[in-house]
Amino acid sequence: MQKLDLSVENIKRLNDKCQAQDKHLYEFLKDEYPELSTEERLKYFATVLNDHFEDYEFDEKAERHKEDGYSIVKFWPKGE
Repeated sequence: MQKLDLSVENIKRLNDKCQAQDKHLYEFLKDEYPELSTEERLKYFATVLNDHFEDYEFDEKAERHKEDGYSIVKFWPKGE
């Protein structure tokens, strides 16, 4: 298992990169880190949202992404 880079700089880079595309945050992270486990990706997911929540929007009633027993809310980038 590789060490996750949860540094402020890396999380900002991931957020900026996610904002420039049209996938929800978890789908973006899955493409960005295909080698990581669901749990490891969720650590990035939580950290990005913790630091940049205002950059995302979600619909509480929308269908959730399901993976490995997790029900993941789809947070969509607001973009620039």
